[in-house]
Amino acid sequence: LREHIAVMKSNLEDFVRIHQKEIRSDPVFRVQVQRMCQLIGVDPLASRKGYMAELLGVGDFYCELGIQIIDICVGTRSVNGGLIELDELRRRLIQRRLKGSEPIVEDDIKRAISQLKPLKSGYKIVDFGKRKMVQSVAREMNSDFSTVLTLAQYTNKFTVEDIRLAWNWDQDRIHACIDDMLRLGIIWVDDQQPSSGNCQAEYWVPAFFHSS
Repeated sequence: LREHIAVMKSNLEDFVRIHQKEIRSDPVFRVQVQRMCQLIGVDPLASRKGYMAELLGVGDFYCELGIQIIDICVGTRSVNGGLIELDELRRRLIQRRLKGSEPIVEDDIKRAISQLKPLKSGYKIVDFGKRKMVQSVAREMNSDFSTVLTLAQYTNKFTVEDIRLAWNWDQDRIHACIDDMLRLGIIWVDDQQPSSGNCQAEYWVPAFFHSS
């Protein structure tokens, strides 16, 4: 079995060497090749100086992408509280990268973020309903935060009454959750809505907004 795996690894290296240009230029093909590597126990990202990483050209690629991700997340943190939608991050990355740079897909962003773990700065992908978000602050998202954000996934906002009707929480729990989210910058409050006739304050999730 070991000999068989060794032969497969050797054949994979030959394949990567032959198709190196296509791997770097085609993000879908790059993901497929990296998954082939994983299936036979080859981790091209184990070391930036690793042989397979050099063949794939992914060492410098993911290092550069990780730096760009940090730059965008830090630059938007004061607005979104350290949460940015994965699609929005990808859009900003594409805008930032030089013309002619390798195209990127969601899987590339996930791999680049996984390489940021040694920084211990909280970079990870979290799900709120159908929304995939990138968290860039070192804090645990408690279950109440996640529940409320899931409620806002379609409208980008919620009210105290929305929470009460959805889960029948008492007022102390609702306000404790909202106060903590406001303090952390995860949500904004709009308490003036004269045109709608609604006297309830609305709480908006800036991370769910997409820039035009």
